[in-house]
Amino acid sequence: MTSPKTKAIRTIRDLKPDPRNARKRTERNLAMLGASLKEVGAARSIVIDEAGRILAGNGTVEAAGKAGIKKVLVIEADGKTLVAVRRKGLTADQKKRLSLLDNRTAELAEWDAEVLEELSAADFPMKDLFTAPELARLLGTAAAELEPGENRYKEQYAVLVVCTNEAEQKTTYDKLLADGYECRVVTT
Repeated sequence: MTSPKTKAIRTIRDLKPDPRNARKRTERNLAMLGASLKEVGAARSIVIDEAGRILAGNGTVEAAGKAGIKKVLVIEADGKTLVAVRRKGLTADQKKRLSLLDNRTAELAEWDAEVLEELSAADFPMKDLFTAPELARLLGTAAAELEPGENRYKEQYAVLVVCTNEAEQKTTYDKLLADGYECRVVTT
């Protein structure tokens, strides 16, 4: 078994973000990532390729740069050894915060529908990553439009009409149906 080796300490500027990353950061996600890095410091690893292009951790690197982190410790690994980051010097409360912040910041990022659609249209294998209804929801399409095994999606346009009561909703729905529009009733 080949053990990971420390290659070098580089600067964060040596890393290249993935321009077609399928995840995008929200303002809240980046703010929380930055606050987390300032509060408990860096504790998560990222993955880069041989050229320094970020494969996993684009948001972490972006927030780290904004938080003033300048150095990157690069560990060479072959994928057969799990690389763990051992953080020291954290209080019990900081350890709990780090765990919660790590999970919460991941939830606050969003999928980039445009990149997912391009990957889907290019027949990139995604069936094990998303069910058809999940992908349809992310792409803003109706799952019923999908044929089994189909990866292409029809662009749709919608208008949400807000009614003041159920009777107005029914009248509006009936009128739009009579005018030839496809309608769905939504109650919130």
